[in-house]
Amino acid sequence: MKVLVQISAQYYENYAYFNGGQSWKPKGEQTFEMKVDDDWFLYHEAECVSAIKQILSNQSNSACKFEYVSHELVFCDPISISEEDFESVLEPILKEKYRVNETESQA
Repeated sequence: MKVLVQISAQYYENYAYFNGGQSWKPKGEQTFEMKVDDDWFLYHEAECVSAIKQILSNQSNSACKFEYVSHELVFCDPISISEEDFESVLEPILKEKYRVNETESQA
């Protein structure tokens, strides 16, 4: 079965690139995705990680590079949560938090 593989990599920039040197600084996460047969990861995970590391190395150059952090197999589509649903749950939580803090400071 084909499965989505999400790969997390650390993104680095070479701040000394224009001076011909190397001064790598982490700049955040970069996500890579691929669809592959899940059997590869279920039976040969270590080899798959080695292949991913090589692919990330091939994506890198003297100005920026990617370093493998982790991967995840995604077997189903994500379920979206609307902004309205999120806010309708968050607002009472925040009101309660600040009501309690207000009450404590008045005492």
